[in-house]
Amino acid sequence: MTQPLQPKRRSLARLEGAEAVLSYYPSGHVMPEHAHDSDQSSMILSGGLFEETPSQAARASASFVGFKAAGHKHENRYGPNGALILAVNAEPCSRPKTLWSWSPAACAADAAHLVRLMVEGGSNDDQVLMDLIGVLGLQADAPPGSAPPWLARVREAMLDDPARINVQGLADEAGVHRVHLSRSYARFFGAPISLDRRRMRLGQSIRSLLEEGVSAAEAAQIGGFSDQPHLARTLRSETGLTATALKAAFA
Repeated sequence: MTQPLQPKRRSLARLEGAEAVLSYYPSGHVMPEHAHDSDQSSMILSGGLFEETPSQAARASASFVGFKAAGHKHENRYGPNGALILAVNAEPCSRPKTLWSWSPAACAADAAHLVRLMVEGGSNDDQVLMDLIGVLGLQADAPPGSAPPWLARVREAMLDDPARINVQGLADEAGVHRVHLSRSYARFFGAPISLDRRRMRLGQSIRSLLEEGVSAAEAAQIGGFSDQPHLARTLRSETGLTATALKAAFA
């Protein structure tokens, strides 16, 4: 008799108090009622599920983002196409606004990009994990008012020198946990720190290309990229142009 397929799990990144996990649950798989020891934010990358708590239920599909507070009981039934799910388990920094929710994600592209960074390697996995926590913690509605002064100062520091920013140092200086910093930054400024920093660094390189006429290799160094190919990939993904084409467009 053929044994039923079992879920597959891969830990993508881990640090004290947080872990990112990529899981695949086979079609028709049922997970009996259970609860997690930590808060869990998750995004469905493909497939879908039906999740039920003692008082609520939701059917969620690809690009939906969910949240379950530590200790909140739920059970899952996975759909005919199974479910590929990214989950981030983290110690809560403060009391959650809700114990359980599922909703369509406005951050699917950013989350997918961060997953790719971790799967491919070669990135700062600690910060990418923090950014995933921030992205998956985004609320559907924009936050009221402007960013608090401490967070505005963090962004000013990013603008001043994005290539040399130490996120842990910024969190220490602001007197907040870096998980809280990542969540707040993504919520108020609409992008996780690592992606915002990359875009700021790219701006430095583009400025040097167009205003100073430096070579692509020099522009990469100015922007804090590891090498010219790194700059080329980033430039192409953000603008669709090569350095040569960018210069030619304004020649």
